[in-house]
Amino acid sequence: MHPLIRAEAATSERDRRLSPAVVAELVRAGATRMLAPASLGGRELDLPTWVAEVEDLARADGSTGWTAMTTSATSSLAWYLPPETAEEVLGSPGSVLAGTAAPLGRAVAVDGGHRVTGRWGWGSAVPLCDWVVGGVVTDAGPRLAIFPAADVTVHDTWHAAGLRATASHEWEVADAFVPTRRQVWPPTATADAPLARFPFLAFLAVGVAAVCLGVAARAVEEVESPARAKTRQYATAVLATETGAQLDLATAEAKLSAARAFLRAEVAARWADAVAGVPADTSARARLRLACSHAAAEAADVTRLAFAVGGGSSVFEDSPLQRCLRDAHVAAQHAMVSRRHFETYAKVRLDVPVDTTRL
Repeated sequence: MHPLIRAEAATSERDRRLSPAVVAELVRAGATRMLAPASLGGRELDLPTWVAEVEDLARADGSTGWTAMTTSATSSLAWYLPPETAEEVLGSPGSVLAGTAAPLGRAVAVDGGHRVTGRWGWGSAVPLCDWVVGGVVTDAGPRLAIFPAADVTVHDTWHAAGLRATASHEWEVADAFVPTRRQVWPPTATADAPLARFPFLAFLAVGVAAVCLGVAARAVEEVESPARAKTRQYATAVLATETGAQLDLATAEAKLSAARAFLRAEVAARWADAVAGVPADTSARARLRLACSHAAAEAADVTRLAFAVGGGSSVFEDSPLQRCLRDAHVAAQHAMVSRRHFETYAKVRLDVPVDTTRL
């Protein structure tokens, strides 16, 4: 899909939404339901493969990779829903699911379920969805409620520095009825499979990290090829012969490769545990989140190095380097890859009391 995605990227960013052609291709290829059960037409990928595919899509375009990541991560909810509800929500091959997990909805108990009112932010891909997930607070505690798209109003609020085509607008529902069967709270899975055993909250963190790495890889690619032919203003030799450029490119590649290796090693280890039915302990989950946050931070640094090596031509709108710079930094701002997780890991490692409920 790379040629289509790359060809449409600039237009998608200008329009602040993925082009219909790219969306149709993502849905056709199953990129929006990579973690859904095969019994529902999902791809049911193992986590190491998912990470590699998300990074590859983000290398083509950050917003496209992000959209595939967030929709496919949300599709994993099918493992936690009653079978009849999973069929209702994801039974159609073209059904797309995304939303916002933050518990910002107010749920009032009624016969058979709840009536929900609320407004959420960071609704990546919500305008593309057939079903939308929102976190709500009920008398029994937090839940993820699933709304049909007809109940959702999207507000055009996503005017952001990067990842502009992700359509991460605010959205709301008003007095929408949600039956109990369309309310779920992981980690109580209804099926026994490796994807259902993997820490649910880690899906998004791992996915965001993979997007960051893909964007950084694209930035290195964009500066590496022109370096063989580009001559800076007032210089006589091509960029590839400059010691400074050589050092920056080598440093960028080393940082990117090391961050990717750390992330993939931790994902592979935690996936092996899930396959074996071994629950990940707090230390293992904290280390996985450390790898995610490290990948995001290093990816942002790599894009800065590549942007600097690219010189003056990097600043123009037709340069993918400026888009990579903005996309990587916006992605790295996500709470799931916050540098706070460095602190969490250290506290776990040093036996200092810390809240680990969101690991």
